[in-house]
Amino acid sequence: MAMNMVDLYYYALLAIGCSITMAVLICGCSSAGPAPEDRIIRTIPPTEASTLIEENVQRPEFVIIDVRRPDEFAGGHIPGAINIDSALFSEQIGGLDPDGTYVIYCQRGARSAGIRELMREAGFREVYEVEGGISAWKAVGLPVVAE
Repeated sequence: MAMNMVDLYYYALLAIGCSITMAVLICGCSSAGPAPEDRIIRTIPPTEASTLIEENVQRPEFVIIDVRRPDEFAGGHIPGAINIDSALFSEQIGGLDPDGTYVIYCQRGARSAGIRELMREAGFREVYEVEGGISAWKAVGLPVVAE
């Protein structure tokens, strides 16, 4: 079967498209910096967060952050948590180690979801957000301390 000019044109476009796709795949795989699969940024249920805390609480690079307001924090928080108000978080993020491991939470999950994404964009490697916040934490009977 003889090829006409239209067929040759489509084959040339196909070859160029395949070449571009391969170049993007090869360059994407060899880019500098941590690959997305090297990072863990996700939401976990309260019971999983509790287990993670129990297993890592002694590690200095492991930090639990309550992103609620100071008055909410004082009313009850996860044992061992520090308080960084979500309204001030962007000012404080520079003082956190992007290579550390973080568990973050708020009251129900809205504020911590925004902080999780802020930490993702800043290049943090391991961030766990407590699904449903401290409300869900309390609902399954996990411990809370008040100041």
